[in-house]
Amino acid sequence: MALIIALVIAVGSIVWGSVAAARGRTMNMQEWSVGGRRFGTWLFWFLLVGETFTTSALLGASQGVFSNGAPGFYVLGTVVLAATVGYWVVPKIWRAGKRHGLVTMGDFFTNRFEAPWFGGLIAVFGIIALLLYTQLQLTGLSLILASLFGTAVPSLAYVVAGGVLVALFVLVGGMRSAAFTAIVKDILLIVVLLVITVGAANAAGVHSPLGIFDAMKQAHPNSATLPGIQGGTATNTWWWMSFLLVTPLGQFALPHMFQVSYSAKDTATIRRNQVIQPLYSLFYVLICIIALAAVLALPKLTDKQANQSLLIFVREKYPDWVIGILGGAGILVALVPTAVLILTASSLLTRNVIGAASKRWASSLTLTRIGALVFTALAVLLVASSNAKLLTIMTNMYSAVGQLAPALFLSMLWRRVTAAGLAAGAICGGLIIGVPALGSIVLHAVPAGMVVGLPALVVNLVVTVAVSLVTRPPSDAAIDIGTGNGLPAAPEEAIGASITR
Repeated sequence: MALIIALVIAVGSIVWGSVAAARGRTMNMQEWSVGGRRFGTWLFWFLLVGETFTTSALLGASQGVFSNGAPGFYVLGTVVLAATVGYWVVPKIWRAGKRHGLVTMGDFFTNRFEAPWFGGLIAVFGIIALLLYTQLQLTGLSLILASLFGTAVPSLAYVVAGGVLVALFVLVGGMRSAAFTAIVKDILLIVVLLVITVGAANAAGVHSPLGIFDAMKQAHPNSATLPGIQGGTATNTWWWMSFLLVTPLGQFALPHMFQVSYSAKDTATIRRNQVIQPLYSLFYVLICIIALAAVLALPKLTDKQANQSLLIFVREKYPDWVIGILGGAGILVALVPTAVLILTASSLLTRNVIGAASKRWASSLTLTRIGALVFTALAVLLVASSNAKLLTIMTNMYSAVGQLAPALFLSMLWRRVTAAGLAAGAICGGLIIGVPALGSIVLHAVPAGMVVGLPALVVNLVVTVAVSLVTRPPSDAAIDIGTGNGLPAAPEEAIGASITR
């Protein structure tokens, strides 16, 4: 019964979202990639929330709390800090996109620095980060389905089935499909988390939700302080603070957040959403309470099962209808963000990698859809070849994408910054993260526990400034694309023309 409920919810929502997205629309590159730049407050709200409340929130955060207690509470700060950054930076991204017909993050940097090669480099860097993020979502999908509905079916089969659904989902309606389906996803998720939280105290054998905290204090005295239940430098204060700093810096350097930003109707829509977004983070409190209840109710669960702790807790302590709703919402939690990630990766490939070599392909919707199929297949292969924990994958992803943060912020703040400087900085920072030997050397020079992405970011900035000071900056017109000094809007029929000059 639970599996049937989950499948009806998930498949029904995806079909509804795809049909609603495609109905009455003629698909072209702009419509497919950024929803025609027409999303109002509510549709933009659900799309933006959909990229916030992902499997890393549902499972990664619960895994962190279940395994170690307080270190998992990082999730309560990330949305607030990211919204603070977004209130300033997203309107600038949107204005540049509207005025110059930009579709991808690579388009922005191509135009801002008059350098297609730099847009292509950013695109390649972004595609790697997006594949890591997609791996996170599909890994979460396999855990959700295997934990709730059994392991009779290999977990990889769940991932493949999810990949097929995502591919169909993206091909039909593009960004609009994700936005419409996100409405169902977030409403369902909030409802089911409230239901689970109400029953969590009883399932954990205490009298009230507040009693969960009292029981945790007795069972695990260190659960409410850093470095947590297990102790050690891996989750100490330096880890906590460095991760909370890297996360909001990397949030809007993620390429898919550029395309989500482009989809808004106007800057008022964007600012309203950034003001309201922190309120949505309060629902993470529910996840933390459920995770703590799972620690009490499932004391024999091993650390290897921490990724599935919330799911196993619900499977063993709740009726089938709750399991079914959580399963359906969980499938959507994985697939809706995955759809946007795949869409963005394929857009970057078409417009800024292939398009840089052959301009006639830059606006090819057919080629972009083919790219979506290819990236879906690559993401499935990544999941098949990795068994990393969700929190580890997310930390690696934010460390990697954080190396794009100087390119984003300095392009809006420092007129003297150059493409050569940003490229040199991103390559140096990326090597520190991607080459274990280099990362180890850098980590030995900073306090134990610090996320490698932060010292890599410092090196990135130093190299960026040094190289920029000895290289030639772009023209004033190009600089104004980033600083937002009021250049006239490009006519609608000229969408995308600026990237081909």
